[in-house]
Amino acid sequence: MPCRGLHAVPAGPPEFPELATIYVVCGDKLNVMIDAGVTNSIMDSSFLDKLDLVILTHIHIDHIGLLPEILERYKNAKVMVRSGFKKYLTTDDGVRRLNESSEKVLGDLYYVYGEFTKIDPDRVIEVEGGEVIDLGDGKALKIIYTPGHTKHHISVISDDILFTGDSGGAYFNGMVIPTTPPPLDYHNYVNSLKLQISLKPKVVGLAHGGLVSPNILEQHLEQMLGKESVNINEIDIGGVGGEILRKQVEVNLRGLNEALGRR
Repeated sequence: MPCRGLHAVPAGPPEFPELATIYVVCGDKLNVMIDAGVTNSIMDSSFLDKLDLVILTHIHIDHIGLLPEILERYKNAKVMVRSGFKKYLTTDDGVRRLNESSEKVLGDLYYVYGEFTKIDPDRVIEVEGGEVIDLGDGKALKIIYTPGHTKHHISVISDDILFTGDSGGAYFNGMVIPTTPPPLDYHNYVNSLKLQISLKPKVVGLAHGGLVSPNILEQHLEQMLGKESVNINEIDIGGVGGEILRKQVEVNLRGLNEALGRR
């Protein structure tokens, strides 16, 4: 049965599948996936009859891990990434550097998420931002350049739904959490966040936290401007999943504190 509409699919590690959410938008012409979860994921894409495009908001390993498996399953799918960063997905040296930097930043989480393995360069398309993807039946996706979390970060908007990747914070246990690992470009991060708020989406799709109200973006901006604090103890969800989330929050707070120190 053909895929229809919007799907939010857990794509985190088995101990905490909801840690990462990928989105699938199905149109009359194209089916598009936004991000690709962690390597050690048990993500279920059996509902998806075909896939034409995977848009990567950025190339951190918790957003790209399942790409090799997805491309093996969907033979015609292409991958879209910010211009200049294809080499980190498709060359031995680029993938080595990607994995080494991931391990350095994430520590033990690197092994929870799993390493990335390279993909076919012929299946990767580079974009600048501003591109519009026609899904058919009057629906489209637009690519927006939103640097800060990384210099190559992009976001995606479709009608009134904004998919922020890691440029709009995370949301767990009723708490807004910064998505700010080192090295963070604080100035661009805040400006990208303000840009996304100005788009006035009705729904926001976070890569870490699922579909939420756009008010979460405004709360996150207040957080980034120092008007709201983050209490790591209030975020604890318990169990193994809680430990994974705590470690990820520690990484993000370290990046934010380092960036604020540089200011």
